[in-house]
Amino acid sequence: MIELRHEATGYGYSVRAPRSKGVIPPCSYHAGGFETLADGLSDVAQALGGDFSRIYVRLDGYCVGERDVNELRHAPHDVAVALQAACDAKRLLPQQPSSIPLELQDELTAE
Repeated sequence: MIELRHEATGYGYSVRAPRSKGVIPPCSYHAGGFETLADGLSDVAQALGGDFSRIYVRLDGYCVGERDVNELRHAPHDVAVALQAACDAKRLLPQQPSSIPLELQDELTAE
């Protein structure tokens, strides 16, 4: 799972490797200081190398789907636009109760 977030002067991301049964481990990798979301996505693709074909993505705390790593590598700007649109759409939805326990929600948004 990749968690992208807007920071004070750009974007950053962290990588988590959730296990089965909803256990969410601490962040295993963190990078930041990217000027644009597309720059961060390019770094994600490079950091993941060829180990993963698809990744689950969260942006600014919102689940925005799953993407092919090749898309991040070859069209980061297009992916950034799509992810931001999905995030903006979720922000406009009425708040729904989360199925994630509160203690895990806090852990996900703490970074």
